[in-house]
Amino acid sequence: MVRVNRRRFLFAAGGLLAAPTFAQQSSRVYTVGVLFGLGAESMGIYRAALVERLAGHGYVEHRNLRVEARAAHLGTSATEVDELIRLQPDALLTCTTFATQTAQPVAGTTPIVFTWVADPVASKFVETYARPGGNITGVTNRFGELVVKRLELAHDLLPGAKRVAVVGVESPLYRFFASPMRRAAGQLGIELTELPAYDWEASVEQAKTAGAAAIIVFAHFSAGGMQAIGKTVVKAALRERIPVIFAEAELVEAGGLVSYGTNPVDDIRRAADLLARVLKGEDPATIPVDQAARFELAVNLKTAKAIGITIPQSILLRADRVIE
Repeated sequence: MVRVNRRRFLFAAGGLLAAPTFAQQSSRVYTVGVLFGLGAESMGIYRAALVERLAGHGYVEHRNLRVEARAAHLGTSATEVDELIRLQPDALLTCTTFATQTAQPVAGTTPIVFTWVADPVASKFVETYARPGGNITGVTNRFGELVVKRLELAHDLLPGAKRVAVVGVESPLYRFFASPMRRAAGQLGIELTELPAYDWEASVEQAKTAGAAAIIVFAHFSAGGMQAIGKTVVKAALRERIPVIFAEAELVEAGGLVSYGTNPVDDIRRAADLLARVLKGEDPATIPVDQAARFELAVNLKTAKAIGITIPQSILLRADRVIE
C-alpha cells in the first residue's frame, strides 16, 4: 500500500488550480519531435504526460499538434535525429543528457527543449541557467546536486555508518560531482568507496565486501529506460541485505529501500510548459532553464524489515511516499 501524505496532496491540488490556460486555436498544425534516451517500450507513460500537458496549453494531438517520438540508441541516435529534422518540426524535445548531446549538433536552428539533464552548463548545452543562449532551454533534474543529498540521507538512515559506497562512477558526469561528494563525506565522517558499475549486480556485492554500510546509486534508471537493470540492483541489495538509495521512487515501489529525487513524469510536464512557450514564439535562448525544486522522498518499510533496518522517525515524517 502506498500512503501519500497531506502535504503532497495539497501541493498537487494547488498545481491543478494553477494549470495553464488554453492557447488561441488556429488551423495550423504544430510538429514536435521527441527524442527519448530510452527504449521504445519505456516511452509510453512519458509521451502520454507530454501530450496531456501540451493539451492544457491548447496544443491538442490529432487536432493542431503532431508528436513524432523516437527512441535514442547508442550508435543509431544521430540517424533518429536526422529523421526527425527531415520532418521540419517546430521544436524538439530531448530527454536525457545523451539524447540532447546527440540532437544539439545536428538540429540547426530548430529550437530544443531538454529534460532529465543533470547539469546543462557542465554539459555545455547552455551558457548560463538564466540566459541559455543559442536555440536551447529546458529542465534540469539536478541529479548531481541531489547525489550529495542522498549521501546525507544515508547518514540520517544509518548515523553510525563509517563507510558508504557510491556506485556508477564511470559515468562521464561523475567527475563534475565527485569533489562535492568527497567533501560532504568528509564533513559527515564517512569514508567514501567509489565503484564503477560495468556489472551492477557485481558492484553491489563488491560494495558489501568492501564494508560499505549503504550504497548510493549514481544513475537514474527510469529516465534512462533501464528499469530492468534497476530492478536487478533491488534484488541484489535484498540478497546482500544492504540499503541502497536510488534517485527514483519507481524502484522503491519495486522493492528498493529509499529514493530521493525528482519525478520523471513531472520533469516531462515541466518541459512541456517550456515547449508550449517556444511554440507560441518565445526565443529559447532567453527562457531560463527550469531548475526543478520539487523532490520526492520514498521509503519502503517492507524492504526495511526484510534487510533488518529501522527507518528513523525523522525520515518517515519527511517522506512523500511510504510503502508498507
